Amino acid sequence: MEDFIKLLDLCKRQDKNAQANLYNILAPKLLGLCMRYMQDRDLAEDVMQDAFVKIFMNLKSFRGEGSFEGWAKRITVNEALTALKEKNKIYFERDLSIVENIDFTESEHRQISIQEITDCLNELSPGYRIVINLFLLENFSHAEIAQKLNISESTSRSQYARARQVLMKLLKTRIQANSEQAPNYIIG
Repeated sequence: MEDFIKLLDLCKRQDKNAQANLYNILAPKLLGLCMRYMQDRDLAEDVMQDAFVKIFMNLKSFRGEGSFEGWAKRITVNEALTALKEKNKIYFERDLSIVENIDFTESEHRQISIQEITDCLNELSPGYRIVINLFLLENFSHAEIAQKLNISESTSRSQYARARQVLMKLLKTRIQANSEQAPNYIIG
């Protein structure tokens, strides 16, 4: 921890080696974060680079309140949202017919892997995916999401509820497809 504080201090003084070290520490996490929003590696890398520019430019404003990584992630999320807005990649679903109540059995819960959840998240529309990422993974409140996306708080809540239902439907479909593909052995 003390070494990290020294590293940040050196970065604040424009030490290029320290900045490279900080980049190497944070880049894998921030690139993963960018990929959740951008879904295209080249765009995600561009967003991450823009985020690092802001991180280094604003490093002096980091007061040590809370974790540095959390501070850097917020900057990165904001950069990703800005990039999506500029590319008009954020739209929200209005079709309520896709929402239904879906329950999972205990054995189905055990069949769901992290990769399947990630794959299904990537199948969501951009608006759904962004709201789920911001609420579940980044722990933003619906008020904060509304402010970031320039939507109402109730829109954030309804998009989250719909996104959750669509995600559950995608997961249920995937589980059923996997169970149909599994060989059925008869012991006789």
